[in-house]
Amino acid sequence: MKRIRSHTGVLTWVSDACVVGGVVVLLSPLVWIAWTGWAATDAQTAALAAWERGAPRHASRSGRLAATSGGFVLTIPRLGLRRWVPEGATVDHLRRYGVGHISWTAEPGGWGVVGIAGHRTTYGAPFFALDRLRSSDLIQIDDGRRRYVYSVVGHTTVTPDRAGLLQGRPADREVALVTCAPPYSAALRLVVFGTLRATADDAGP
Repeated sequence: MKRIRSHTGVLTWVSDACVVGGVVVLLSPLVWIAWTGWAATDAQTAALAAWERGAPRHASRSGRLAATSGGFVLTIPRLGLRRWVPEGATVDHLRRYGVGHISWTAEPGGWGVVGIAGHRTTYGAPFFALDRLRSSDLIQIDDGRRRYVYSVVGHTTVTPDRAGLLQGRPADREVALVTCAPPYSAALRLVVFGTLRATADDAGP
């Protein structure tokens, strides 16, 4: 009888351990999303505040703010989105801020395509609802000197090797917002295109 009770106790402990382990496995992605979201939101809050003071900045590896050239603010009214976009879309940029300007693409307002990459499900998930954008929706970029207003003209879903889509044509003045597709997968890329409709000089923060 004692041996049976001993075995029962072991089985109960193993069962409880399995349940706890399963809960941890199930919750770990949610914890990761929440943690990365908090970090990116904190960095965004600091960067936007600095930009509004007239000094675009980025967070250094130590967590302090350091002045930098480049960067602009992206606003998408339909999505209620406003993010400071650093110059560069490296892994580090995207993890820190959730978004980044693809450095080899055009500058805001310039000829060609302004490429902006953003996370869809982590690091603040700024582009989570990007697929909700429709034709004529506005995409606004402020660089502290001018405001550029683009209008959505379409979207496409492609494989990650189709970076050539962002090269555009010399006569184009467009923006392209790039994120992963479908949500929670990096198999494809969703690209939303907009064309320049208006420019306002001396548009401050």
